[in-house]
Amino acid sequence: KAYASYEALAADPEVEIVYIATPHAFHCDNILLCLEAGKHVLSEKPMVVNARQAELCMAKAKEKKLFLMEGMWTRFFPVARAIKQAIASGAIGKVVSMTASLGFKSEPHFNPRLFRPELAGGALFDVGIYPALWISMILGPPDIARVTARAKMTESGVDAQTFATFEYPGGVHAHLECSFEGAMLNDVTIVGETGYIRTSRPCQCPEGFTIVTRQGDEPDPMLLRGKAVTTHQPLDPPLPGLAPGFNYVGSQGFVYEATAVQEAIGQGLTEHPEMPMSETLAMARVFDEIRAQIGLKYPWDEAATAVA
Repeated sequence: KAYASYEALAADPEVEIVYIATPHAFHCDNILLCLEAGKHVLSEKPMVVNARQAELCMAKAKEKKLFLMEGMWTRFFPVARAIKQAIASGAIGKVVSMTASLGFKSEPHFNPRLFRPELAGGALFDVGIYPALWISMILGPPDIARVTARAKMTESGVDAQTFATFEYPGGVHAHLECSFEGAMLNDVTIVGETGYIRTSRPCQCPEGFTIVTRQGDEPDPMLLRGKAVTTHQPLDPPLPGLAPGFNYVGSQGFVYEATAVQEAIGQGLTEHPEMPMSETLAMARVFDEIRAQIGLKYPWDEAATAVA
């Protein structure tokens, strides 16, 4: 079924929920349109591009008593949940640091959206959101006063690479790395006092992880004789057969998020406990701070919404 406009789609009484997948710059206005029309909303990450927009969307969803969630599909992967369970069980002891990275090589002629500030381009929002997701999932959103960031900017004014460090109580640090100037390790390493966990690659849709701990009871601070246990959890359902052409890596993993949202709405929830709006707002404030430090500015930053 096709529509001549977003307004026509939002007005269709047969539509119950809308997945927002427009460029980042338009998410806020699209979300508000759909919520006002009485539709539940699942928005592609980042749901918004500043904290003010997050507050607007949250207020409208609360007013309309509708479901709203930022589409952090990674959080619903079996691997993500298994890693959280492993940490909670004490598999690597107390977490002391984290490193999460995601990067690839891109060019303006190949993906011009990434290089255009009017579309909220840049590495931070396009791929940095995933390392940030992992850090927030394991350690929680950081205090913005404990965030430091540096970046390499493009001629168009967006970030080509961004590196950020989050400091938590007790001296725990997390490092975020993102880029579209070259491929990074594209994984997550969570370091504990007695071992570490590393995800498979790419970290936004992992199918496995490895836990490395000390071998037996022998002290081995450097884990030179560490015992490695690798857990593989292939995506289910498997990727269906497709005609030759591009298919986003791990895209069948969206079924986990879709199922979770369907169940939440069926239970009458307006948020999902796995990805609450309070966390979306907290991380939007963190990204506002990172942007301020690296000088990443967008044309609508002083406007009430994205394109007002």
